[in-house]
Amino acid sequence: PEGSVFAVKADVHTPEVMASHIKQLAQFFGADTVGILRLRPNDDGYPLAVVCAFKAEYDPEKSPGIGGQKPALHGAFVTFNLSAAIREYGYRATKRGRDGAEPLAAAAGLGAVSAGRLVSPSLGPLYVADIIHTDIPLAADGEESA
Repeated sequence: PEGSVFAVKADVHTPEVMASHIKQLAQFFGADTVGILRLRPNDDGYPLAVVCAFKAEYDPEKSPGIGGQKPALHGAFVTFNLSAAIREYGYRATKRGRDGAEPLAAAAGLGAVSAGRLVSPSLGPLYVADIIHTDIPLAADGEESA
């Protein structure tokens, strides 16, 4: 289980400041780049997604060795700890897997999708970890498109 949500919500100065704090925390845990995306309204009640990406010379889905899996391992570590931290702030956060992760990361401004992979102009090819859905008030970098 992911863990429970702390009963008392932390004070959020502004969504912009909290977004900066969440991004810094993700980078402290090891993310190379982080974006926040406003989600289309749906039944799960999570208005935002936090997207973490990692430099990945090799595609983890095609490279089974430790060198190919390193970004996936880092992604699991970062998203687990970041979602746990958000729950400790008193807000809901859950990992929703990687379905559609690259287009979501592109919509958050982390790069562009090329041949099925996310590519950043400054970092090169990236691996996108599990998407974190949350209700903590954050300023979004982009919006999910249809």
